[in-house]
Amino acid sequence: MAVVAIGVSAGCQLRRPDTVTMRMIEPQLVAGKPAEAAAKTVSVRLHDTHARGHIGRPILHLRPDGELVTDPVWRWSSAPDRYLDTALRLAIASSPNVRQVDTAGAQSLAVTLVTWHLETGASDTRLVGAIQIQLTGTNGAVREEIIRDTEPVSNPLPGDLAAVAGRLLGRLAASACARAAGG
Repeated sequence: MAVVAIGVSAGCQLRRPDTVTMRMIEPQLVAGKPAEAAAKTVSVRLHDTHARGHIGRPILHLRPDGELVTDPVWRWSSAPDRYLDTALRLAIASSPNVRQVDTAGAQSLAVTLVTWHLETGASDTRLVGAIQIQLTGTNGAVREEIIRDTEPVSNPLPGDLAAVAGRLLGRLAASACARAAGG
């Protein structure tokens, strides 16, 4: 009986499920030098930084038919809006015209990441990013603006995607700071 049980158990094996290997990419954010305050600085309260619901950790590709599909292997190591928040804080710290404060009497800046995907054209692949900024002045007036930018990415992935993502986030954040300063 024991011999039969050993023989049956040796012949039965559970098959391992097929799994896809996931790989992570983290944008390389570059910190600027802390700036000396300019003669005219604008105090800004960083109110909120978030992303639209479809933007998450999977890397998105825009197909020619307009459909967004997730990359089967590559993912961001954290949600892109967290990187955007860090890039904004670095841009504010290195801006001579903007000072971050935590008081209700300052204008507030809210930033939403509305586009963050790879787009493949006829000749190259580009990382596309767009943010919506919402500036609320001390008088309660609200000003909204969309800032969009792109940068080429080398193929195949990951290529230089980490460096490209860091540069693109830095430029978007610097543009948001310039708008907050009145530029």
